[in-house]
Amino acid sequence: MQSLNYLFKNIGEILLDKKLLTKEQVIMVLRAQKRDDNCLFGQLSVKLGFINEDDLLQVLSEIYSVKSVKMEFLYIPQNTLNLINVDVAVSSCAVPFYSDDSCVKIAISDPGNIRSIDKIVSCCKNRNVEFFVAKESEILRFLELIKCKYKDVAESDPLFLLNKIIFEAVEAKASDIHFEPTDNFIKVRFRIDGILNEITTINFDAWSRIKSKIKIISKMDITENRKVQNGHARIALAGKTIDLRVATVCGSFGENVTVRIFDLSSGVKDFSKLGFCKKDFLWLKNIMSHPYGIFLIVGPTGSGKTTTLYSLVNEVKSPNINIITLEDPIEYQIDGIRQLELREDGVMSFSDGIKAILRQDPDIMLVGEIRDEETAATAVRASLTGRLVLATLHASTPNDALRRLTDLGLKLSDFIPSLLGIFSQRLLRYKNERTGRFPVTEYISFSDELKKKILKKNDISFCKPTQTFVDSIKNALENDLTNKKEVERVFGNAFI
Repeated sequence: MQSLNYLFKNIGEILLDKKLLTKEQVIMVLRAQKRDDNCLFGQLSVKLGFINEDDLLQVLSEIYSVKSVKMEFLYIPQNTLNLINVDVAVSSCAVPFYSDDSCVKIAISDPGNIRSIDKIVSCCKNRNVEFFVAKESEILRFLELIKCKYKDVAESDPLFLLNKIIFEAVEAKASDIHFEPTDNFIKVRFRIDGILNEITTINFDAWSRIKSKIKIISKMDITENRKVQNGHARIALAGKTIDLRVATVCGSFGENVTVRIFDLSSGVKDFSKLGFCKKDFLWLKNIMSHPYGIFLIVGPTGSGKTTTLYSLVNEVKSPNINIITLEDPIEYQIDGIRQLELREDGVMSFSDGIKAILRQDPDIMLVGEIRDEETAATAVRASLTGRLVLATLHASTPNDALRRLTDLGLKLSDFIPSLLGIFSQRLLRYKNERTGRFPVTEYISFSDELKKKILKKNDISFCKPTQTFVDSIKNALENDLTNKKEVERVFGNAFI
């Protein structure tokens, strides 16, 4: 009904209704429009500084009942851009940003321009055409690239090159992008299935602008080039929500920048599809059936522990269970649970967050990561109050995790009584190297008998894994899932 009413109003009246413009500003825009017949009311309102492009985008989306698209981080392949004649694209202020055999998606600044829409549809013969409204300024950047026919993109628009690199990394399912300065150029490498691959090189002039853009979107200090910095950004890329974790460190040829990529649009993976063998699968299901205690998933960065943790939570959620998470930052949105994010200003720590969550009467608590003594102690105390607490910890093996907790300042008597199990995993490529990676595991169950032995002697040497990496690797090799070279790459020759 709202959109029907819009049909009988001009955009000036709608902006006035929404209190985005005053009557005086409407009059000023109309006067300016008389001097420039080619300028649309909405675009002129933006140019005069009365509204911003985001406001205009939202209004146009509502008026014409079309979705909006953000193009700041969009990379469009050349064959898609070529679907529309350059003259039509420029005169219509429109660009195709996605295409397949049956469909073309078009970003246009004025979805009410019927003449332009007809021209575009005629260019895309035998395909369904879907229109999206986008910011004029973002469309104009792509029109400039069309004019120069994508030649020398790094020189003409380094920021477009950054979009291209991120887009290709996401398409390749890379976990990380490495920007590594050398004496002559910047080397760009992707980590795909645990392996680093060199992709391209960037000259220093382009790198200066690319690095600044990465720092700006990650809320980092662009003037600081020597100190270690860490940042975080969430961007919209080709219809996907991408989470970026950025880290910088100064090397002999300048700042090295590493970008960790999380494709949030893929959602949480189904627990049954993570590649665990039946024995591991049943062990994890059993752990999650306990009403209280603490369960740790450990491993180095990139070993898949967070993915496993999210999948477990997604598996057990139900309307009868109150599940609350504490994350820094939230990686995947999961329907049916409450997710809390640590404040960027550092006002709330993990331990503060755990205390706050306890007042929300949770059945299950997920703590993103145990990083210090206070967080570890608070998580353990939470598990003693009748809650199931799940957390990650950076450690190589279950026994290393026990030593890590004691190194953090906890006594065995502090955490052993509530400990349910410790689970460690690594990821190996399948033998044909085309079907992704699967986990190999090592874990310990803490029975009442084992806990008594540990506490009586104050000694963790009694802790023998229920499953060892040796067992898991042997099983993978026997089932022809991987090869010895891959095992050696991940573990060295310790298990060969």
